[in-house]
Amino acid sequence: MKSKKIITTEFAILAVLALMLTINSSFAQSINKTDIIVDEEREVKNYSTTSKDAAAMLEGTSKYGKYKVQLNWTTDNTGKENVFTIHFLDAKTGIELPGVTYFIMLFKGETSLLDGTIRKNQTSSQQTYIIKDEGIYNLRLSSIDGSREKIDFLIQIPLRQQ
Repeated sequence: MKSKKIITTEFAILAVLALMLTINSSFAQSINKTDIIVDEEREVKNYSTTSKDAAAMLEGTSKYGKYKVQLNWTTDNTGKENVFTIHFLDAKTGIELPGVTYFIMLFKGETSLLDGTIRKNQTSSQQTYIIKDEGIYNLRLSSIDGSREKIDFLIQIPLRQQ
């Protein structure tokens, strides 16, 4: 049987999480054409739609904090080219880093790797995928500049419009 102290602590944690979700939900509703996505490590990422063509800008910090990654994404229609423009920045200075190598791969949901989507030792700032089905996808950038750094971006096809 759990003590009252443990139950009270668990209740307090649940209350704080509920409050955080309420704040995030209110924030998402108060900003025009912006959605909130939460990745598997629970880091909040924003993306903003900028046109009817559903352009979006996502950004986040790599797993160990060395890189800030900006991902611009255009044309989010199934069966059409989805273009991802990737910018790597030094997380401390914010200065863009040219010539960074990385692996890129696309998952359906968070864990089902799609055949033929792994591209190793990339240096191009632009990648294109044709996505056949609607749904939630995870675009993973890993082995950033030969390191253990990685970042996941959850995206939804088609992009949710508000």
